[in-house]
Amino acid sequence: MVRCPCIPCDLAPLARVPLRFAKGTIELIGYDYWMQRLSEHPRYSASLDSGFRRNDVGSRGNDVGDRPRRSRGATRREVEPVLLPGGVSDEEVEEDALYWRLFVAVTLPRRAIRVLDSMARSMRAVSYGGMQRRRPSRGAVAYDAVRWTAPENMHITLKFLGDVHQDDLPLLKEELDEVAGDSARLMLELGSNGCFPGERTPRILWTGMDGDLRRMSSLATRLDGAMVRCGFPAERREFQPHVTVGRVRSGTQQRVLAAIGQRWLEARASGGGNDVGVPVERMVLMRSRLHHNRPTRYERLYEVGLG
Repeated sequence: MVRCPCIPCDLAPLARVPLRFAKGTIELIGYDYWMQRLSEHPRYSASLDSGFRRNDVGSRGNDVGDRPRRSRGATRREVEPVLLPGGVSDEEVEEDALYWRLFVAVTLPRRAIRVLDSMARSMRAVSYGGMQRRRPSRGAVAYDAVRWTAPENMHITLKFLGDVHQDDLPLLKEELDEVAGDSARLMLELGSNGCFPGERTPRILWTGMDGDLRRMSSLATRLDGAMVRCGFPAERREFQPHVTVGRVRSGTQQRVLAAIGQRWLEARASGGGNDVGVPVERMVLMRSRLHHNRPTRYERLYEVGLG
C-alpha cells in the first residue's frame, strides 16, 4: 500500500489505495472512489475541474472556518486565493476558477485620479531607496519602499466580499439593484491624507473624503445589510470613505518610515487640487486578479446607477 503524494494530508485515509507500475507509468487503482469522496470535501471540490495546484494542497487542515458558507444560495469560502505560478497565465487558470475575489466600489473621475497620482509621484523622491536588498551578482539594489496603486485601480471600497462562487453573481446583482434603487446620488470631495496605523510607522497611505459623508455612510450601511442577508459577515468598523494610494513594504528602514509618513501628510496641502469633486453616481462590482509577480488587475463585472 502506497500513499498517493498528490492527495492533501488531511485526506490521507482516502489515498491509501494500491498502486500498479507498468511501463514506467503509475496507475492508481480505486481512482474513482477517492475522487468522488474528494469532490464532496468543502475545501477541494472547487479545484477538481482545473486540477490540483500547489497552493490547493496546503497543510491548513479542514477547519470549520475553511468550509463554504451558505445563506439564501450564496456560497463563499474564507481562504486565501490561489496565487498563480510564474509560468502560467492567469487567463488559462482563472477562467476555470469557481471562486472569484470580489468587492463593491465607487470609481473616481479622471481629475481626482490625476491629483492622487501626482501626489504619489512627488513622494518617490522620499520613498525610493528606502528599501534595499542584496543580490549576489549586483550587490545592494534599491527599491521603492511603497507599492503605489496604479491610477486605473484607484477606487473607494464600499464592501469587500472575498472569494465568491460564480453561481452567486446573479444574486449579488439583484441585491445591488435593490440597494441602488433606494439610494440617491451624492457628491464627495478629496479630503486630507492619512496614514495607518500612524505617522511614524505608516503601512497604508490613504486620502480621505469630504462632502456628503452622512448619505455616503447610509449607502454603505444599506449595502452591508444586503450582503449580510446573502451570507457575508457584517462590517465591524465604522465606514470611512477613502482611497488607498500606497502600501509601505515590510522591511523599510525606520527613518524612512517616519519621513514617508510626514511627507505624505504634507503632500495633500502642497499638491494643490483643492475642491476636487468625486460624484457618487453608481456602484461597481469588481473582481481582483492577483498574481505573485505582476500588479493586481481589477475587472468590472457589473455596474448599477444610483437613484
